[in-house]
Amino acid sequence: MEKALAVFLPLLVFGTNFAYAEEIFITYTHDTGNIIFDGLWTFTDEWKRSSQDIIDFEDGSKLAIRTSHDYDNLYVLIDFISDTSIERLADRGIVCIDGNSDKGNIPKSDDYCFFVAMGSENPITLQGGHLLGHKGHYKKIENHDNLIGIGGISDKYDRYSKTPHSTYEFKIPIEIFGRSDSFGFYLGSFDAKTGNIYNWPKDSKNENYPFIPIPNDWGTLVSPDKSIPEFSTSLILLFSLTIGVILSRTFIIKNKIDFRK
Repeated sequence: MEKALAVFLPLLVFGTNFAYAEEIFITYTHDTGNIIFDGLWTFTDEWKRSSQDIIDFEDGSKLAIRTSHDYDNLYVLIDFISDTSIERLADRGIVCIDGNSDKGNIPKSDDYCFFVAMGSENPITLQGGHLLGHKGHYKKIENHDNLIGIGGISDKYDRYSKTPHSTYEFKIPIEIFGRSDSFGFYLGSFDAKTGNIYNWPKDSKNENYPFIPIPNDWGTLVSPDKSIPEFSTSLILLFSLTIGVILSRTFIIKNKIDFRK
């Protein structure tokens, strides 16, 4: 038991996972309000407290993924370290979420994908469940008001490489797909120069329009401490206050306290 803890605890402390299994462990971060959404690692500590996953590909390409949440939003940074041939509005990043984590051979209405192109601040939201198979059973829907997706070029603060490369930042409201301690999860970056998609899970196939693997091939985004609650923090606070008022009234009535004295 002690040996197992000695191996497991450093992973919890440093938040590093090399994504050999098809799971990514997401962490709660208290200072997500400091993230500057400009499509890159803007200052040294900006994404420091997020979870880290590194994916190495057979052709030598490398992708770094940073994930965190603040109870109400998922935060994702795609750091495509090896993509130095930057193609504006052609390269793009994508994040997909299976809200019910129920997989399937075709995307359903609880499956969402969020695209953003390099150099763009205008993400696109796709929702599964569409009847038309030639569109991959996805339909474009209106973006959530608080959705952010930006494609940018790394600079000197990037912790993986000082050579400029493609990076994508996302802020995705959890209320789009609902709260859970685990979600189906897919992430990718398209390199327009080679025409290849580098993704996680890296063995997933992108044969269907719009080049998104079927949900059965997605991995899982896990909140190991179940820190994404079923209810939002505002609802939890309201519930706590309501219970407090009820208990106070019950105490007053039971003890017949007269505040008029």
